[in-house]
Amino acid sequence: MRISIIIPAYNESKRLPPFLDLLVAYCTKNKNKFEIIIVDDGSRDKTVEVVESYKSKFKDLHIIRLENNMGKGYAVKKGLWESKGEICVFLDADGAVSPEEIGKNLHYILEQGYDIFIGSRVLKDKTRRLEVKWYRKLIGILFNFLVRTILFREIKDTQCGFKIFKKEIIEPLLSRSYLSGFGFDIEILYLAYKMGYKVKEGPVSWRHINGSKINLFGDSLKMFFNILQVRNWHCVPINTSSKYLGPNEYRYMYEMEDYHWWFFSRRNLVLELIKSLRISSPTILDVGCGTGRNLLEFVQIGKSFGIDINEQAIEFCKKRGLDNVAQSPAERIDFGAGTFDIITCLDLLEHVANPVEVLLELKRLLKDDGKVIITVPAFRILWSQHDEALCHLRRYEKYSLLNDLRVAGFKIKAINYFFFLSFFVVAPIRISRRFFSRSSYSSDTTTQPPNFLNEVLKLLFKFEIKISSHFRLPFGTTLYTVVSK
Repeated sequence: MRISIIIPAYNESKRLPPFLDLLVAYCTKNKNKFEIIIVDDGSRDKTVEVVESYKSKFKDLHIIRLENNMGKGYAVKKGLWESKGEICVFLDADGAVSPEEIGKNLHYILEQGYDIFIGSRVLKDKTRRLEVKWYRKLIGILFNFLVRTILFREIKDTQCGFKIFKKEIIEPLLSRSYLSGFGFDIEILYLAYKMGYKVKEGPVSWRHINGSKINLFGDSLKMFFNILQVRNWHCVPINTSSKYLGPNEYRYMYEMEDYHWWFFSRRNLVLELIKSLRISSPTILDVGCGTGRNLLEFVQIGKSFGIDINEQAIEFCKKRGLDNVAQSPAERIDFGAGTFDIITCLDLLEHVANPVEVLLELKRLLKDDGKVIITVPAFRILWSQHDEALCHLRRYEKYSLLNDLRVAGFKIKAINYFFFLSFFVVAPIRISRRFFSRSSYSSDTTTQPPNFLNEVLKLLFKFEIKISSHFRLPFGTTLYTVVSK
């Protein structure tokens, strides 16, 4: 049994050594095989040097260095993504929870069928020692009251720095989560309950360690706000029955792409962006080409290829007469490095579990002077049944897209919103639908509006394309960007 232990660390050069001594000793004498992953969250002290000094003591100790301080939640999630074990354990760097708690609680996952174990400082057990300062206990009581009132009643202590996960549930959970600070625990647990995972909370020994990075007042306010964000973002029932678009959605796309104002307008936007690059006879790759209508336009511009992960999508492409298409995941595309002048990635990143992994693959395929054109759905507040029907995992804020692009090593040449004019109609409909509609999942592009309205909308967005080339629009339902290496 391989177990991965993930420890986020930010300026922990003083508190890490005694904890690592205990952890290395525990892992060395244990019969299970362990890897220890320390995620350095942009530390400015000697945290990295401290961790490096322990590599000689434990060969499966790894360090992931984040250039900037991204937040505890981001660091934990990064470590979980990189982990190799069948079981993943998250521990705080302060050593408030002893490594011995791993062995004491592993049976809940291995023998009793739970997907997640949550350590608790609230549940009492006479065999467990508990040393919690009175002010932390007071804040915890208030915070947990809000969690239980607004989100779920099953867990009494969401913030204890000791959690065990089955590896198989990491990707489904992390791919839907947004929060990167201290509030990431409540979001992960709320998603777990909504997705039907089995969660066990149990008492653990816990002792107060001086040097906490938490600002009890400031961070508590942020976390109270996080509770409201989580409730708002994830209030729609989660579609766990399908990983990719259903057969009907591909058929609707195939039938609507020629005429529907949304598909027509996005295609016009992308064509204008390609023209603005002024690349003569470019070699183009359309990643996530869907049913191929955009690719039909690209083959008129240059030598063009398309890939999509879904077999039905490829069949629709061939029905359009396209032979330069292949079934492939976006993370592993069978072309050589530096092959393409232009890569389009249109409304794909929101479907993949790890967007940075896809972006790194696009960067590999891109020529040194090439460009990538990306579109994604914008604003988490617009999340609705439409997104679940299309198997979206996220909607993007501008900062979150920029962060993924920078982590992947891209330079941003242009970034702007689109469908600004329709935002004022779409936003209230989507938001109200989340709370009042009981209909099953359905996308907004399954039917075409009346011809007159459809033509008016096409004209409006032709006008918006011209505006967006000169001005940054303040918002829209789509976010687009042009990037280079």
